[in-house]
Amino acid sequence: MQHSTTTNMSRFTKSLPIEIVEKIIDNAPDGQTFIACSLVCKEWLFRCRFYLFQRISLRAGDAGDVLPFLSGPTQYKAGAFTHSLIVTESNPELLSNQKNSRETGRKLVSALPNVREIQMFGVTEWALERYLDGFILRDLRNRENKGNEARDPVLLEDLTLSDVKVEDWKAVQERLTRCSDSLKCLRISSLHFIAGSADPSIREKQATERLQETLDSAITDEPHKSNRQPVDDFVELERLTPSQASFTNIERLALEGEHGGSRFANSLLQEIAPTPTSPLPKLTVLELFFPLPSHTQVLFCAAGATINELTIHCNTFVTAVDASNQSRVKMDFRHLKALTRFSVVGVRVFPSATASQVFGGFLSGLKSYMYSKLKILHLSYKAGLGQSPHTIDQWNELDEVLSSPHLTTSLQSLELNGIMSIASQMSRYLPNARERRIIRLIS
Repeated sequence: MQHSTTTNMSRFTKSLPIEIVEKIIDNAPDGQTFIACSLVCKEWLFRCRFYLFQRISLRAGDAGDVLPFLSGPTQYKAGAFTHSLIVTESNPELLSNQKNSRETGRKLVSALPNVREIQMFGVTEWALERYLDGFILRDLRNRENKGNEARDPVLLEDLTLSDVKVEDWKAVQERLTRCSDSLKCLRISSLHFIAGSADPSIREKQATERLQETLDSAITDEPHKSNRQPVDDFVELERLTPSQASFTNIERLALEGEHGGSRFANSLLQEIAPTPTSPLPKLTVLELFFPLPSHTQVLFCAAGATINELTIHCNTFVTAVDASNQSRVKMDFRHLKALTRFSVVGVRVFPSATASQVFGGFLSGLKSYMYSKLKILHLSYKAGLGQSPHTIDQWNELDEVLSSPHLTTSLQSLELNGIMSIASQMSRYLPNARERRIIRLIS
């Protein structure tokens, strides 16, 4: 009975036009559905692989475990369908016991020829050297051989580095320079620089281990025969590195979580927009942290005609700026001619001094904005236990600014998130906005 049912199902699926099959699979709601569809027949399996293996996640040091699966003996290797690679932190003891991990990294890059997005969370330079550098070298080689290829080469377009621990900013800067001209989306959050704090003896030991591993991986299984590939990779990276970064294709830039001695934002912004006339024709979405880096205004000048979404993150702003340095909190939006959505998120209600400075910052930006393009203003607050994050005078001042003729004609929505407890006070705080019915309270 079961065999009969299977046979009938096979005949039914084979009678369906391929366009219908692809529509069914493309509209599957979740991973379990994709798995079920992949078991129907071989024809369905091929289409499902685009979704099942589109994104893979592994821990630093686990590449050897997944390699057989990604580059197996099947005609359509799973790795060929992967477009996104996520690498997360691993146990340091596991990493120290890895043998020939550079060779494993090269095999992983070879098994994933179509990766366009890399996300790295909580990793150290160990993972950057073995995974990210391999894909960057792939791109540099592809770019050099572009004229010999029948189709456009696959290049790294989307890069995320979050809570990454490196020796200093230079370790990240060099890698960004090598892949800058292909990047469309770049997110960097909470880098940790260890050069100034690490014990010199520990750093010397790490350098020795790195050299020894390179020498070990340069020896093949065949006796008395050396393989110079690891050393050649380093040499080729240096040879193919561009003289300077070029972010002309960048569409989305997000910088968050700068803290302590790990300052990087100004250095990166100077690379992206060294002058107010730097070409950034595609940058449309920008995310920064509060207070804004000092080089932000140069970026606004360079990309003001294209930036239509601006988000300011306030999660790490926990200590008010000194009264003698209030200029740091001010914003200037005079050059943002295309801005349609402005968001301020993660505003802390306590202490009140930080909320007040955030308010003064984004209000100064709105006062300097002179165009009739802004459609959505989004303000998101962390729970304040029923207390208003701003005084009634501050709310009234915001209401007055939003009543300016150029904003009256364009602003469609004032979204307030996290202050539902003071909803009844909106008629006192924002009377004009309430009368225009543009206030949207989000719980």
